[in-house]
Amino acid sequence: MATAKTSFAKAVQLTVYIDNRKGTLAALTAFLAKHDVMIQGLTLADTEGHGHVRLIVGETEKARQLIEDSGELVSAREVLVMRTSSHPREFSQLLRVMADRNVNIEYGYSACASGGQQTVVLVPSDMAAALDALAAAGAMEK
Repeated sequence: MATAKTSFAKAVQLTVYIDNRKGTLAALTAFLAKHDVMIQGLTLADTEGHGHVRLIVGETEKARQLIEDSGELVSAREVLVMRTSSHPREFSQLLRVMADRNVNIEYGYSACASGGQQTVVLVPSDMAAALDALAAAGAMEK
């Protein structure tokens, strides 16, 4: 079902809990850049006065420790990173394969798209079942 160009891997996502005010995100990204931490994926969400930044970074443990040492609240969570064709049917079929194995997608976001490929970050309810479903569908684990 999946094309040969579909690949997937587990990664660790950091969530940083920040104030929702001007300059906070700029300060966080400048802090990470100062320490040569490359941001590979990012999503933002807000609540009343507060927000959280979800990050996929090049050096997860280094970034987590730096953020924690700076006094910010940070947590880590395992996520599924899929790189697949940007054709709508491809992504839809992969989601269907996981749903058929009772895997719920708690949330997700797109990290980037280029050259006919898209990178999507997903948080499945059951990581092992999601990985098995993707492998069974013909996706390649990286």
